[in-house]
Amino acid sequence: EPAVVIKAVDMSAVSSPFRYALGGKFSKGKPVLPEIRKFFTTLDLKDAVMVGLLDSRPILITLNNEVDFLWVWARSIWYVYGCPMRVFKWTPKFHVDRESSMVPVWFRLPKLPIHLFDKQCLFHIVSCLGNPLFVDAATASYSQPNVARVCVEVDLLKTLPSRVWLDMGDGDG
Repeated sequence: EPAVVIKAVDMSAVSSPFRYALGGKFSKGKPVLPEIRKFFTTLDLKDAVMVGLLDSRPILITLNNEVDFLWVWARSIWYVYGCPMRVFKWTPKFHVDRESSMVPVWFRLPKLPIHLFDKQCLFHIVSCLGNPLFVDAATASYSQPNVARVCVEVDLLKTLPSRVWLDMGDGDG
């Protein structure tokens, strides 16, 4: 049986157009494709979106910018004309018959000193949990200084720490 090997460099090049792609999976019925496409035109997206079928239930949602991508992905479940659709991040290892273990998770950091609400500082703090994606509007504007909220891309197959020690530079934390 012959084996075909695609070099990592080539794989990166052919998958780059899909860096802002999501999969959508309907669990209870599915609207027809024109209705799904119409649904996405009703969202407040900055750019156009392409929607196509991957199989009988899953769809591919290709967005054109990171802001739209993160906004759609962070919601995780959308109701498209009454039909629930879960969204997940597309990767080159995507397969229509397998679930992705990568999910966006909102983390709350209560009682964090206000000077640590800086986006770069928050991203540094939560980087031990996964890939930081963005902070919510209240955190960015300092309007709710009792809690910072950060959305992080987490691999559900990895164990998360139950606690994190934050050293403030003087051994205090």
